[in-house]
Amino acid sequence: MDELTAPRAHRADGPRLGRADLHIHTAHGDGLDSAEAIVDWVEERTDLDLIAITDHDEVEAGLRARDYAARRGYRVGVVPGVEITTRGGHLLALGVDRPFAMLRPLEESADAVRAAGGVCIVPHPYSWLTTSIGARGLRRLLPPGGPPKIDGIELWNPSLAGKVAHERARVENVLRLGLAEVGGSDAHAIPFVGSAYTTFPGRTWDDFRAALGARTTRAYGRFWSAAEVRPIAVRQTARAWFVTPVVKVRRTLARRGTAEAPAP
Repeated sequence: MDELTAPRAHRADGPRLGRADLHIHTAHGDGLDSAEAIVDWVEERTDLDLIAITDHDEVEAGLRARDYAARRGYRVGVVPGVEITTRGGHLLALGVDRPFAMLRPLEESADAVRAAGGVCIVPHPYSWLTTSIGARGLRRLLPPGGPPKIDGIELWNPSLAGKVAHERARVENVLRLGLAEVGGSDAHAIPFVGSAYTTFPGRTWDDFRAALGARTTRAYGRFWSAAEVRPIAVRQTARAWFVTPVVKVRRTLARRGTAEAPAP
């Protein structure tokens, strides 16, 4: 597909850079497609090397997708992740194998992810159309004189929520933040996977982490058109507003009950 073929400039002289879409949602959360269907589509229809499944406050689909890709012997690497709902906005946790408590202070959530060996990315920064980390939150995550609590910032998010703050995020990162840049599709349906992506030297998750540290990642993408979004908008919105919140409460209560149950 044309939109998923890296422009010639991205494949300049030298080895081809790896490509990653690290912000994807499944039907286990408020997306429309199963983790397995997404992995199949990425393997067969794209040249992405690495993807992350990042359902809201859930990691199960990411773990399932990783195991599925391994069993099938796929070339694409799958990273489990979570889009954590914090008091200061959404935070992407990548390379983790468990969910994190919702509605904790932003800094505490970032610290918990890093303590668990994960990577923290700020998704759709500054956006007023969804729950996002703004200027105040970013200042708390980048304490003066102290180590940063985040590893990168999503500068390409092709959704409407990402579009409204796209230019501001890019300018702020150049002038003030200096964070490694990331592109993620925030896809809630298969056709949008890969519509934004990150290039990096290498192919693997370890390569990507090294590139984040060296700030050699680059973000690319394209914004979705109204014609593309229209066919899935009603279904996805209904799922996000009415189905997923109920399911999330049930899962949270079930986990809490399991944790509190006395040992036999």
